[in-house]
Amino acid sequence: MIYNVAQLSADQLRSLQFFESETGRTLIALSGIDAEPAPLNEEEVTRIQNLEKDLGLTLVAVS
Repeated sequence: MIYNVAQLSADQLRSLQFFESETGRTLIALSGIDAEPAPLNEEEVTRIQNLEKDLGLTLVAVS
């Protein structure tokens, strides 16, 4: 299972924002993706790492 930032409905967002305003805590909502990391060779790993640096993102190859 891999997790990414959840797409929230308006009601879900309001619930989280209410909690945050009441507690002063920040929440990050994640949702699961049924996927497994892909096996990569060294060249692919290097290329992905370079792409991560260029884009300023964290990337995960899945199968």
